[in-house]
Amino acid sequence: MLKYFKIPDFFHDVLGERQSALEVVCTIAFALVGSGVVYVLANVDINSWQSVVAYLLIADVLAGCIANFSFGTNEYYSARPKNRLRFITVHIHILVIAWLLAEPMTSAFIVWAYTIASAFLVNALKGKSYQGFVAANLMSYGLLLLIYLSLPAWFFAVCVFFMIKVLF
Repeated sequence: MLKYFKIPDFFHDVLGERQSALEVVCTIAFALVGSGVVYVLANVDINSWQSVVAYLLIADVLAGCIANFSFGTNEYYSARPKNRLRFITVHIHILVIAWLLAEPMTSAFIVWAYTIASAFLVNALKGKSYQGFVAANLMSYGLLLLIYLSLPAWFFAVCVFFMIKVLF
């Protein structure tokens, strides 16, 4: 059984009000390791403010991909539907990452628009028995979309984690 501890107010939107050490460590580890792998794949040197900001945003996307499946984060957003809508709305990460690292903005916009529209649809189904099924179906179509866009491997990976983070 996991022991939960109180999360500081500043981090509630990320980790909820309480979280286990295991979930926090796994979230941070994936953000750091995953971001490192993405940066090796992208062959980006962290030598400009653009690459540093992009690295932090990529780490945030990867951390959120894991954190959003944790008990504390799910509990927090389940009790706060308005916060969940705000969470979906503020996620422009993929657009900013593309801009900072000179990826095609058209592809980034398509991924962003599909993800946000899908997230709003999944959110509207809260409490329905088929919500998870619809989310998985939209995620699967999203993967086909990413394949169709022929993105570089690193950006493809970041887009996948972005979709998971926002859709689920």
